[in-house]
Amino acid sequence: MRRYWFVTNARSGSTAETVAADIRDTLSAMGHDMAGRTGFPDDDLLSSDLLTRAGVAWMVVYAGDGTVNAVLTALDAWDGAILILPGGTMNLLARTLHGERDALAILRRVADQPPRHVSLPFVEADGHHAYAGLILGPATRWAAAREAVRDGQVGRLIRTVRLAWRRSFGAGLRVAGVPELDRRYQAVFATPCEGHIDLAAVDTRTWRKLFDLGRMALTDDWTNAQGVTRARSTSFRLAGRRAIPALFDGEPRQLPPGCDITVCQSTANIIATA
Repeated sequence: MRRYWFVTNARSGSTAETVAADIRDTLSAMGHDMAGRTGFPDDDLLSSDLLTRAGVAWMVVYAGDGTVNAVLTALDAWDGAILILPGGTMNLLARTLHGERDALAILRRVADQPPRHVSLPFVEADGHHAYAGLILGPATRWAAAREAVRDGQVGRLIRTVRLAWRRSFGAGLRVAGVPELDRRYQAVFATPCEGHIDLAAVDTRTWRKLFDLGRMALTDDWTNAQGVTRARSTSFRLAGRRAIPALFDGEPRQLPPGCDITVCQSTANIIATA
């Protein structure tokens, strides 16, 4: 029997709450006891010390990559284990750890075999972490347009597309420390890997490429758009004198000019079944 703390996204809606109830019932049937629950971001995450004092052995996170990011960042030095269940839109980290299984299938897998604990690489910049991926540059504005599509908000979609279009045709982003990336780019996607960062830089200097970028950003993976240059590095730096918009696992941040971006490794406290 393990004592666990349950983290969900408080703004996910009734469908997610139904699955969350099934998760709690399944864990109870497996003999595990829920010590408490956090509805992030409305509720604050518990510290490592509080979890330890409460006798919590597992942190069960049913949420998307943004909430998972917050949990992993807050509990990187915690001695307990973290079980990530897919409960968001992209669920990139859950797929990495468990394949295409849904939350209940993952729990059945955990019940059938001893859990395996792994560490994950992450990109670090100005104290922020990205476990699934970091997007830099003006094209991060397309993320707001994609969210408007998912929410069915036509008016907000039109406004965000106009802003993203204007910003994508701006001066662009320059990076230092990667010889292959010697131009200005509308977006740079940094994916953490074991010992290095995979980089995909998009150069949209023509209307055709910009249209392709916008279409892919709204419907698919924009790194498949035209004008993508790929490279790898253990670290790089933001060039220029202005702050750079960034998305850490989908969460917006601003990075200062000259910011160093490196790859790091988490502690081996994350449960994997794949």
